[in-house]
Formats: sequence, C-alpha cells, structure tokens
Amino acid sequence: MPTSTWIDGHLDLAYIALAGRDLTVETSDPRAGAVTFPALLRGGVRTVIGTVFTESGAPESPAGYAEGDAAGARLAGVAQLDWYRTQEDAGRLRIVRTRGDLECDAPLRVVLLMEGADPIRDPSDAQWWHQRGMRLCGLAWARGTRWAGGNAAPGPLAPATGELISELDSLGVIHDVSHLSDGGFHQLLAAAKGAVVASHSNSRSLTGDSQRHLTDAQIESIGSRGGVVGLNLYGKFLAQNRPATVADALDHVLHVAQVAGTATIALGSDLDGGFTPLDVPAGVRGPDQYGTLQDGLLARGLTLPVVQGFMRDNWLRVLRAALPE
Repeated sequence: MPTSTWIDGHLDLAYIALAGRDLTVETSDPRAGAVTFPALLRGGVRTVIGTVFTESGAPESPAGYAEGDAAGARLAGVAQLDWYRTQEDAGRLRIVRTRGDLECDAPLRVVLLMEGADPIRDPSDAQWWHQRGMRLCGLAWARGTRWAGGNAAPGPLAPATGELISELDSLGVIHDVSHLSDGGFHQLLAAAKGAVVASHSNSRSLTGDSQRHLTDAQIESIGSRGGVVGLNLYGKFLAQNRPATVADALDHVLHVAQVAGTATIALGSDLDGGFTPLDVPAGVRGPDQYGTLQDGLLARGLTLPVVQGFMRDNWLRVLRAALPE
C-alpha cells in the first residue's frame, strides 16, 4: 500500500462502467483503459470526484440524450447515480455526503459531481440531487445545456440559471467551471456566492486559444475565491501538435501556481474520459503512476507540503469548507 495518498478531482466512473467496463477487474490493455478500483487502490487514490456525466446530442451514448430532451437527460443522470449507489451497497465505495465521510474507512470515497446540469429539471430539483449526494455541479458540458453555453457551443447563461445558481449556493454545492463558455464563466462568477473550482482544466496560455481551458485571468479569479484548478492529463490538452510529456503536465501545474498561488493547484486527471491511456503522457498512464507527478514537482523545486497540496490537501480544503457536518 503506498504511503502517499491522492485525491483525483475528475473521474467518469459511472460513465466508464455503463459503457461496458467492469471496474472491479484489472486491465492490461492500454487501449481499453486504466481506471479500475484495484488501480486506484494501488496508486493511493482514496478519494475521487466522480461524475454524473450526461451528453447532449448523443442518444446512442450510455450518458447521452437527444438535444433538448430534458426527460432523457434525467434518465441518463439517474442511471449513473444508481450505479454509484449499487457500488456503495456492495461496499466498494462510500458516497461522500458530509465532512466526516472524507475520513471514513472505505476502499474509495466518491464525491459526486454533476457534469452538465440538464438532469436537473428546474431549480427546486437541485435539492433532490443534493439529498442523493451531489456536492459539485458544472452547468455545462462541451455542447452546452439548457442552463448554459459550453466550450464547444459558446453562449451565455439561460435566464433561469440565476435561480439555479442561488439554489446551488443555498445547498452548499460547489460550482465547477470546466466546460463553461467564457461568457458563462464570467456570469457565474458574478452571480455565485459559493465555492468555484475547475475540476479538470488546463492553462489556455499553454494550450492555444480554446475555451476548453482557462485564461490567466480566469485562473486568478478561481484562486482569489479559494478554489482549485485540476490538472487534466489528456495529451491534447497539455501540448499542441506533438505528443505530450510529463514535463508538459508539470508546466501546467507550475503555471497555475505562478498565476494564482500554490493553494490553487490540484489534480483532475479525467483518465479514460473519452480517451485511452495511449493519449496520456507516458509515465502517468494510470492512477498507479501518479507518483511520477509527485517526483517531478519535487524535482522542479516545490516543497513537500506544496506538492501534498497538489496531491490532496488543496482539494480537501475546498471540500471541507463546503460539505455539511
């Protein structure tokens, strides 16, 4: 068992499972995926932010629904929620509902993030999801939702979204800005009173002009509110026009630290989130290889407490502040 422990701020566990992978079984095929319960345990990943991910305009996907189909979106979201609850009943994980659950003796602790808010029927429905474990919410995925424009379908927040933001704030739900359009980002930060993070976004200044990632001003805004920016390990989000390396991943972490301070750096790997381990830099192609990032940051001159902040402590600070007792 490793002595170092990690929080991974973004894993699509339910989506991966409902797409046909048995997460209880190891896989040796790098084309199949890297994330399994045994690999997480081996890597010291004791807490993850696990998504309820739904995909507009992709009805054939296990997470998908036809564009504009609110009922279909809810069904897709509930199916993923049910998967987490089944795993919890089987003793494989604990859904984190309270601050104390972060310290519980479970093989894996999972904080639920709704990635794309279309499963929420109306602002009052957020309470139903909160009662069942939702503790973070991203208003949009890439193609957007009826609540907000996404990075691949830019647009503002919908008129009713302000009421949803207020309801999420009242419940203590953390806002996730990954996948929000630039316009939606600025509107959310102006409206939201609660915590704000980017669970799995990198630095736009290092990846090119794409709204999928964060400008330095956006990174600074998140840091000024005590949030974190989770490093995404997808190679195309780390380097342009060439295979990405671990050095590229470290560059993104250090850039966030330079812009917004070391309390803002964190991990949100997104491993197996629509890409394979072969699309990730060699050396970090599974949760049991995250130690490469730890060693690399220490070699770049960060102190051990700062590196432990990246590994887990910065996420812990944000989660403890937001979760109910």
